[in-house]
Amino acid sequence: MNTPTPATQSCDECGKVVAKIWRVYKGHRYCSTCYAREFKRRLCPKCGNFAKLLVSDPNAICQKCQVAKPCVRCGKTDYEIGKITEYGPVCGHCATYFREPEPCKGCGKPSKRLTRVTRLGHDHRVCPRCARADHGVCEACHRSRLLECTEDGRMLCNTCHEQGEIPCSVCEQQMPAGRGKQCESCYWRGLLKKRVAMDCAIFSTPAMAAHFHAFGEWLSKEIGDNKAAITLHRYLSFFVEIEKEWKAIPEYAVLLKKFGTLRLRRVLLPMKWMQEASLVVPDSVAKQEDSDRRRIAATLDKVGKRTKERVILEGYLKILMVDLKQENTTLRSIRLAMTPAAVLLLKGREMKRMPPDQKALDGYLEKTPGQRAAVSGFVCYLRDKYGVDVALPRANSNNAQLHRKRKLEVEMLTLMQKDDRGEEFRKQWLSVALAYFHGVSRRAGKNIQDKKIIIHDDGSLTIAWNEQEYWIPVASKYLQQEIAKPSISRLNSGDGASSISAFGVRGK
Repeated sequence: MNTPTPATQSCDECGKVVAKIWRVYKGHRYCSTCYAREFKRRLCPKCGNFAKLLVSDPNAICQKCQVAKPCVRCGKTDYEIGKITEYGPVCGHCATYFREPEPCKGCGKPSKRLTRVTRLGHDHRVCPRCARADHGVCEACHRSRLLECTEDGRMLCNTCHEQGEIPCSVCEQQMPAGRGKQCESCYWRGLLKKRVAMDCAIFSTPAMAAHFHAFGEWLSKEIGDNKAAITLHRYLSFFVEIEKEWKAIPEYAVLLKKFGTLRLRRVLLPMKWMQEASLVVPDSVAKQEDSDRRRIAATLDKVGKRTKERVILEGYLKILMVDLKQENTTLRSIRLAMTPAAVLLLKGREMKRMPPDQKALDGYLEKTPGQRAAVSGFVCYLRDKYGVDVALPRANSNNAQLHRKRKLEVEMLTLMQKDDRGEEFRKQWLSVALAYFHGVSRRAGKNIQDKKIIIHDDGSLTIAWNEQEYWIPVASKYLQQEIAKPSISRLNSGDGASSISAFGVRGK
């Protein structure tokens, strides 16, 4: 029979590996030999009783006096000793914070709260998550507990199953017994009140503390106590920055200049409260201008910093800003002009033609013919500033129609792959199919009334619109295959309408 070998540890005093550590004093381990040498019997200077005390420490006290102190972490005085640390005794709850993390036998993750759970059928030390692996959420009290199936089929914890409902100690309304002393509503209401009070203590200005307290009450009414208690703290930094900068809530224009549109969008609820409390008055024009400035800066960053493309784009921006000062343009127009200019520069970089020449411009407009007017100003700038021999080609309506057809085909193929063929699908199919097969406006397809639609036996439709009738095929897999197959050759040949005749689509 094999006998288990005892665990071995090393003595911190002599360094020997021993089977048993005789004494641990302030985190220092002593074997039996070192303990007999270093600890001698003498009077404890605190209680006056004899005890074995460390020779090298004249102020050493006995173990009873050591533990007769408040917990060094939480300050409790009436508690059971959980651990004697080098700083002093700690209670059982705080002892976990002074342990070294060890791997859980269940999931392998390190934890300071390992425990043995006999009901799991083994004596392995596991983390709290693995220890509660057999728990679930009680359908009555919504607590994570061991559950049992009741006669009515509900999964309840033992307390809710045996005691049913009891009165809440706060509101005296009936609640599941598993909740404890408070019902769920009173718990979240009390938690929100505590968190508001804790966060208000951060402010040094009474006015800002009052503002945050008022915001907490408004948030409770706006989104409920539950969500308000969970999300309240995320808005604290916003109020703290306001106090640090101005000591009070400033005007909207000042907030916009400091935080910008993007940051203010992240604090929509505080801004909504400020607006309802008449503390700020939003300025939609200033908000749009700030958004345009931010997007212009993002467009500049697309071409990179310290590049030739950046120099060209910044020069074009300076010309546009001069027009803005003279009130000949707007920030929105500048933003819309900068976007195609940046894309054209990236196209020129890809083709190794910088500044972009006629070939780069033609390649850009071939893919995005709709940007011809938007890029015209930048083309003039390249020609005047850098002397590039470049000019806008004549507008080709066929290319624009081909591009539109291509987008509609992609949208039709996406619709055909959907399994849900309900009312929403029918509206989308009408809108896209009328535009694709007959060139009818997308808006017209969305606004057609049911009385103007005739459904045939094969699933196809006839739509009456503006005193004409249009036939639309059913969205079948066959149609999907037929549209996808000739797509490439048809688009390359420029015949965007061949699919209409191929399926007999016609206007009557």
